[in-house]
Amino acid sequence: MTFPPLRSSVRTLAGFALLGVILVGCGSKEAFVLDSDVPIPSDTVGRVTTDVKRDGGLLVRVNTVFAGAVNDPTLRLETLETRFKNGGWVSLGPTATGSTAVCFFTKTGRSCQVRVVRNELDPAMSRIAYRLVPIESERDASEGSGPTATSAESGPDG
Repeated sequence: MTFPPLRSSVRTLAGFALLGVILVGCGSKEAFVLDSDVPIPSDTVGRVTTDVKRDGGLLVRVNTVFAGAVNDPTLRLETLETRFKNGGWVSLGPTATGSTAVCFFTKTGRSCQVRVVRNELDPAMSRIAYRLVPIESERDASEGSGPTATSAESGPDG
């Protein structure tokens, strides 16, 4: 009985192992909030989602909170920033303190505030909160303020 050379067997096993890693890696799917273009932070659990509004299938408003481990809020936000940018969002630049990191992202008439807060007592119970809102144009904002008083009209004081 003859055995194949050891080097050949190791190469074959390494090839199968690499193929397995590639298949597992390709099988992982990134998750998004309510089937939208807003990425869910990895390794978190959704805790609460409120104020959901869609416009023609596009998610335009939502408040949602995720719980998970956060040891370094800035590093965690950088990872999220990469995912948002890969999805076409524009980052307005993060700001951070020792236990909190915040960044605003914009896309398609919407703004999403991402706030990462490390739980000082138990970092595994930290929070990541999203606040997605439509961006009002200047025209929409001025229409909502109501008419302004002219010299012929009395002001609010009578």
